[in-house]
Amino acid sequence: MEWNVVVTAERGAERELLESLSEDGDFERSGFRDVLIGRVSDISDFLDDAERGKFSGLSRIIPIDECFSVSPSNIVSVLKRKVERYIDEIEPSETFAVRVERRGMKEQVSSREVEREVGGYLYDLIEKMHGRKPKVDLKKPDKLIIIEILGNKCGIGLITKEMREKYAVIRVK
Repeated sequence: MEWNVVVTAERGAERELLESLSEDGDFERSGFRDVLIGRVSDISDFLDDAERGKFSGLSRIIPIDECFSVSPSNIVSVLKRKVERYIDEIEPSETFAVRVERRGMKEQVSSREVEREVGGYLYDLIEKMHGRKPKVDLKKPDKLIIIEILGNKCGIGLITKEMREKYAVIRVK
């Protein structure tokens, strides 16, 4: 399935959440406890509904722009190519960060190492392409590139500061 959201259920509420999401999109279990992946037709409408408490058992939502397969041996090189899509999204006055949430590949992939490698690549690319040193803010960036690794499935998305302020359900660990 081509998914555009990662939805986390409150502990033990996966089945309840899956049921309450059924009329709003195509959702399935990710293979990891309390984590669902899904496709919704309009992410803003979905986030608005979630904010209003429509979905029973919902903990948080991560919007995804693209999903693809990865392996421990190619994850960094694939992600470097994928983050290039965001180079023009980060304005000179804005800060950015790259965050990875990994489930699976425990002994094979380090979330922090992937963040460093991919974030460093994007930093260097922005500097090279736009002739300026980008600003990094790991705590409260203006633009946050989120990478969700679910076993050999991976999703990448861009979350703006405005989205995080508007939607409490968008929470990145």
